[in-house]
Amino acid sequence: MSAFLVGAVIGAFFVTPLVVFYFLFLRWCDRFEPEPLWLLGLAFAWGAVFATLFGGLSSAVGEGAVGAALGLKAGHPIMQAIGATVFAPVFEEGFKAIGVLVVALISALGLKEFDGALDGAIYGGVVGLGFTLTEDILYVANQFTKEGLGGLIGLWFLRTVLLGLSYCTFTACTGLAVGIAAERGTVAKIILPPLGLAAAMAMHAMHNGLPTFFGSGGAAVMILISWVIDLGFFALLALLVMRDRATVIRELSGELGALLRPQELALVASYVNLGSRNLSVLFSRGFRAYRSRRDKQLALVDLAFVKMRRRRGESGRELDAKETRLRGAISQMNAQGIVLD
Repeated sequence: MSAFLVGAVIGAFFVTPLVVFYFLFLRWCDRFEPEPLWLLGLAFAWGAVFATLFGGLSSAVGEGAVGAALGLKAGHPIMQAIGATVFAPVFEEGFKAIGVLVVALISALGLKEFDGALDGAIYGGVVGLGFTLTEDILYVANQFTKEGLGGLIGLWFLRTVLLGLSYCTFTACTGLAVGIAAERGTVAKIILPPLGLAAAMAMHAMHNGLPTFFGSGGAAVMILISWVIDLGFFALLALLVMRDRATVIRELSGELGALLRPQELALVASYVNLGSRNLSVLFSRGFRAYRSRRDKQLALVDLAFVKMRRRRGESGRELDAKETRLRGAISQMNAQGIVLD
């Protein structure tokens, strides 16, 4: 087995658990209206496979073309700088953005799962995490061939621990813009996604450019800036989660006494209590009881967001059918004695 393959196996052992942890964190943030796991998996796979492959190939082709035009060979410092600060941000973020748009298109064709800022940030972040998984494994494997296990661990600590959310936050900007556009009119749908992509490209260029042009000092500044961006991302997620909670409370308050009880609304709108209570039911009463509670919880939240879409002015046979189905399902679960307590 070649040194690179050995490094890739070791790298996967180090990188994968942290990326999975970051993914689960995003999944936890999307607690009120969780996205389908298969659609999140598609977003992750796009970042891990398609964005990594085509982004890398396009960057290589671009560098080759510019190098030929300037008479510079691959590996020349000027070509490395152009590749890191121009081609990588443009092509890698561009292909990650295509993944976000694919998810949005799938949603628009019938799923209606991509319908807000939080959804966009989550899907964009997941695409970025898929990209992180593949690229970090490739980078640390290459480092292993040069400096052995010590070099691999050092680069892993830098890329996956200290900067593990960077690609996630870059593409989350694109997703956020697409998600906001989904809530707005035609003009916003035209203007916002390119602005989000431009922001992602700019942050990516900063991420690569500071170390490229200013060495270790630039790398230190880049790490600090990246942490500030990460903190901003966490704050944004918190605000969006709070907004979703407010939507659930506002839209379901009118259903009290009919479809749900006050204590059920309090649980459905809680950040932690419902999850811990559901786990308690899972271990004490089994999977069927847990699944029933979970189904009712999700149906109530889905109903809240259907009502929110009506409040935004949406209408149509599909929305009517979904609301009728949700109300019928909740009423049936109430008749079966399924209570969130």
